[in-house]
Amino acid sequence: MKIITYYLLLLIFIALLSGFLIQERSAAMSMEKMLSVCVLLGLYVVGMSFVGEGKTVDEREVAHRYASNRAALIAGTIVLSLGVLYQLFTDRIDYWLLASLLVINLVKIISLIYSDSRK
Repeated sequence: MKIITYYLLLLIFIALLSGFLIQERSAAMSMEKMLSVCVLLGLYVVGMSFVGEGKTVDEREVAHRYASNRAALIAGTIVLSLGVLYQLFTDRIDYWLLASLLVINLVKIISLIYSDSRK
C-alpha cells in the first residue's frame, strides 16, 4: 500500500506542475517561477528514479519490475518518436527529442553489451 501511495503522490505532483505550466504558457514566466519549476522537475526526476528500486522479495517482483521498466521504455520511445514525426511535418525539429531518442537507445545497447560481457 505504501508504494501505491508513493506512485499516486508522484502522479498528482506532475499533474499539478503540468497544470501550472499550461496555465503560464500564455505569458512569459519570471526568473523566479522558471527556477522553481526547474527545481520541482528535478525533485520529480529524483523521486521517479527511486520508484520500484526497493528490495525484491521473490522472482515475481523482479519480473514485474522488468516488465514495468520495459513498458516505460517502449512508451517513452513511442512518445518521443511521435514528437519527432509531428515536428517533421511542421518543418521545425526540436533537437532535444532526437537527442533523447539517441540517449535511450545508446544506454540500452551499452547496458546489453555490458551485461553480456559480464557472463
